[in-house]
Amino acid sequence: MNHELRLVFWELTARCNLACVHCRAEAKASAVAGELSTAEVLDVARDIRAAGDPILILTGGEPLVRENFFDIARACTGLFTRVALATNGTLVDDACAREIQTCGIQRVSVSLDGATAATHDAFRQFPGCFRDTLGGMAALRRAGLSVQINVTVAKNNLAELPDILNLALAQGADAFHVFVLVPVGCGAEIGDDQRLSGPQMEDTLRWLFEQSLALTSRLHIKATCAPQYYRIMRQVARERHLELPSAGHGMQAMTRGCLAGSAVCFISRTGDVQPCGYLPLRVGNVRQRKFKEIWEQADEFRALRDPDRLKGKCHACGYRKICEGCRARAFAENADYLAEDPDCSYVP
Repeated sequence: MNHELRLVFWELTARCNLACVHCRAEAKASAVAGELSTAEVLDVARDIRAAGDPILILTGGEPLVRENFFDIARACTGLFTRVALATNGTLVDDACAREIQTCGIQRVSVSLDGATAATHDAFRQFPGCFRDTLGGMAALRRAGLSVQINVTVAKNNLAELPDILNLALAQGADAFHVFVLVPVGCGAEIGDDQRLSGPQMEDTLRWLFEQSLALTSRLHIKATCAPQYYRIMRQVARERHLELPSAGHGMQAMTRGCLAGSAVCFISRTGDVQPCGYLPLRVGNVRQRKFKEIWEQADEFRALRDPDRLKGKCHACGYRKICEGCRARAFAENADYLAEDPDCSYVP
């Protein structure tokens, strides 16, 4: 079966100017030993292009703190049809936004984890970053860039989610993506009492889909790290006799649940290739093997491309081919990336 490479998340650096409590990358204030050099990054970019033309998402840490970031970005936009930047937004002013636009980046995702400074700044552990993030988004919009707001939702900010959505609309965002907290990196240190329960996740994802139906012409809404969303979409569509859009391609493609290793992968700052950024399962390293070979031949990727290999209730579930459960949560809970999703409350 052909498994098209749709997205590559590329962690260019572990460095960051913030210290977020839920950081997947466990970001640092200074450079981490072993990060790919700029020459290595450019070589790997060409290797990725040999495997396909995915949406390439340049992330970190905070990628804008990396020296030669714009040299890397220009090289990538010359190779790939669609390149995006993931940033916390606090370092973006009008000059930076213009350079982002000039180098060919098509979308910028900005992390926003509260509708108020108190909530966002506490999550990000940096007073004033709520103000700076909103300022960065405004600069990006003035430069004519497409802006996506990423929200990591946990119990501490769940009640603010409708207000964060309204803030996204007020900021003129094009997309609103909700990430349900995954216990990995610094996120593993957040108490279990802050993670959404199974029923809370169900209610939140149903609410999110309701909003996507109401705002379809104004804002692209999507859940990430919550593959149950794609089951819920189909359940609601059946209830209401709605027709879901076809899969499509590009920034607003209608896909399916967990794509780790089957359509998506992650490259770390030191060149490790993983199924996704939240699943710390090393399947190869681009310093030792060509990316295309890793993507096509890694045993772990082949396993993730076969829903029939899922275990527990994920194996028994009739929605397994469009959901697959969160492989990162399964790994965090059981050290088995094919185990059932521990946070899913659905009973097949």
